[in-house]
Amino acid sequence: MHTFWKLPLLLLLVLPAPLAWGGDGLGSDYTAQRWAGLFSDLAPQTDSKQVVPPLFQTSITPTFFAPPLASPRLRDLAPETDQPRAEGLLSSTTWLNGTFVTETEVARSLGGAGWLQSRIPGDTRGDAAQRMVRLGLTGTAGSIRYGMLSRSAGQAFLNGPDQALREVWGEWKSDWITLRSAIGEQWNNVAGDSTRSRLEQTYGRAGLAWKRPTWPELSLTYAHNSLNSALEPIGIAPQRSNNHTLETALAYTGMGWNARLASSYILGSDLLRNGAETTVRMQMLTAVFRPLNTLTIYPTLGYREEVQDWSGVRVHSPSASVTLQCRQSQRLLMSAMSNYAGTRSSDGLIDTEYVGGKGILTWDLQRSEAWTTLITFEAGYNRMTNHVTPSANTEDISGLIRLVLAAL
Repeated sequence: MHTFWKLPLLLLLVLPAPLAWGGDGLGSDYTAQRWAGLFSDLAPQTDSKQVVPPLFQTSITPTFFAPPLASPRLRDLAPETDQPRAEGLLSSTTWLNGTFVTETEVARSLGGAGWLQSRIPGDTRGDAAQRMVRLGLTGTAGSIRYGMLSRSAGQAFLNGPDQALREVWGEWKSDWITLRSAIGEQWNNVAGDSTRSRLEQTYGRAGLAWKRPTWPELSLTYAHNSLNSALEPIGIAPQRSNNHTLETALAYTGMGWNARLASSYILGSDLLRNGAETTVRMQMLTAVFRPLNTLTIYPTLGYREEVQDWSGVRVHSPSASVTLQCRQSQRLLMSAMSNYAGTRSSDGLIDTEYVGGKGILTWDLQRSEAWTTLITFEAGYNRMTNHVTPSANTEDISGLIRLVLAAL
């Protein structure tokens, strides 16, 4: 009985196809589309070209860092081939079409005074102190971003030396509001030298930012950190303190200019002095003005006030700076900068002022498809005045001419 019903059903499924294909063009097209629709999910797609995103993509980029000159004096300048620098490689891998991004960076310090001193070919005992290793992970899930960061730098590394860091962070962003938070720890004396102290710091911070098009950007950040001495060698005083920081900032971007005003309030307590407190207030105003397409002005104003509750001493530190950059043409660039910083205490033990300025003129002498020739004229002036100890005053005037041949 079951075999009898199976045979007609099989004929109904098989016979219409050749009958339709043998008729006019309309019937054959309709039947072909019908059969294609029925078996499109089952038939293998051998002829279609589908782009399958790769599981991961990796890129390797060289990194370079050169610290600013420690002294503006001409007598302290050294050839660029002997100047300290850090070189390394950064490997970045993107997983699952951007869902995860991992970074691995390894760098090493080169050059500087003493680089060729007391070194035997093949001796690598000091290499660990000159290395930096950084690992990072960033993940994305909708409007949420999160990540982890690990960094360790030896005592002889140039950028952030003798520091280790571990951090976990997260971020949630909507149309106008962004929430950020992070917790971590960091410490110095990475090698664990028993003759040097080690300070361990644990911290946490949370921030809220509100930004809307054509409106000012408002941000509020709270941070807490605790500092403790982990290694306490003989003759070095231990440290134990807690700090709470609250910062508010207002930023605005207009046509040809932008400005940011930040105000911070820091409350610190020294646990080794029965919780003696120190209050710090800071204000910082930074701005960028572009009155002309060829002219850019960067002014900065700052003020810091520290109050020591156990002694009643107040320390005032005003600062100001301005930088101008003017590109007269594609071959001529002029820049000038000046700065001022002062520190005064209410008990009269500290009273110093620092004034400095520099002018730079860069001229592109000749440019070709393979290389370019630049000549730079620099002139600088720096003066440090110590009103408490006049014998410590310093003054310096310098001039420098650089000729640079660089490959494009």
